[in-house]
Amino acid sequence: MKPILFQPNETKFQTLGLGVLNDTTSCLVTEERNGIYELTMQYPISGRLFDQIQNRCILYAEVNQNKNRQPFRIYRITKPMRGIVTIYAQHLSYDLSGIVLIPFEANTIQAAFASIKNQSSTENPFTFSTNSST
Repeated sequence: MKPILFQPNETKFQTLGLGVLNDTTSCLVTEERNGIYELTMQYPISGRLFDQIQNRCILYAEVNQNKNRQPFRIYRITKPMRGIVTIYAQHLSYDLSGIVLIPFEANTIQAAFASIKNQSSTENPFTFSTNSST
């Protein structure tokens, strides 16, 4: 299945969002251990949803042969060359780097996760959980 385009504020990914990007000519996800996790996609300017593809929108795309999907936030769209744009997107987890935390202390993992949410001085749409007790 081709990537699905979502509005920038989507959090559930349980619908087809703005639509499936069926006109996509190529879509490659690169994940390096302790490195980048990015998507590069080519899309024609004549594509049905071209006018809705914008920076900060989210692409929900398959990342492996098991058809597992992950969200990627668009950060760059090139100028068209021969009617095709290249779209660059980073994994949604990169959004965490823009959240500023007020320093805190925690004695348990649960307290640390609660403090990450509560001590964010900027909007923090993420939730945190673990099955670890230490």
